[in-house]
Amino acid sequence: MKRVLSAILGLSLLLAACSVSVTVPLPDQKVTVAAVGDTFGQVIYPAQAMEFPGVRVKNVEISGTLEANQPLRLTLDLYARLKNPAEDRSCTALLDFATVYAYACPVGPDDEKVGSATFTLSQRASLTLRGGNLTRGVQEGRLWLGVQLNQTLPTAQVEFAFKNLKATLIVGF
Repeated sequence: MKRVLSAILGLSLLLAACSVSVTVPLPDQKVTVAAVGDTFGQVIYPAQAMEFPGVRVKNVEISGTLEANQPLRLTLDLYARLKNPAEDRSCTALLDFATVYAYACPVGPDDEKVGSATFTLSQRASLTLRGGNLTRGVQEGRLWLGVQLNQTLPTAQVEFAFKNLKATLIVGF
């Protein structure tokens, strides 16, 4: 039994030694949230995905900032999804005249909470995001990041921008 445990421990250490951590930049993504009462509790995703070259990874952690176009005092839950909200019958298109700028989606099996952002009378909040959808999104090279609003906005519309995003990738066995 000791030999088996020693072999398993040795193999685990060998595999851990074969993993490497690499940090790569990701593109910015913007999402506009209108102060529409019927979107409270839903996740607002931009109409366009964040797209980049896919990378085979074991795990991902994304850091950066969430910026608002005005000072805010609120906390937002942040979500990631891989399924295009335009193809999801439970999501509602949000229109600016005839142009779809975002989708409001109820939290469902395609949505994963990956973090939160707290604004304390500021326009900028630090982010650290983790989750399976982030890992799969980096692998596939396509991802939607969304915000869930559970409080009233101070104005009719706020634009949020995920900026300076850096993905720390664990690659290897």
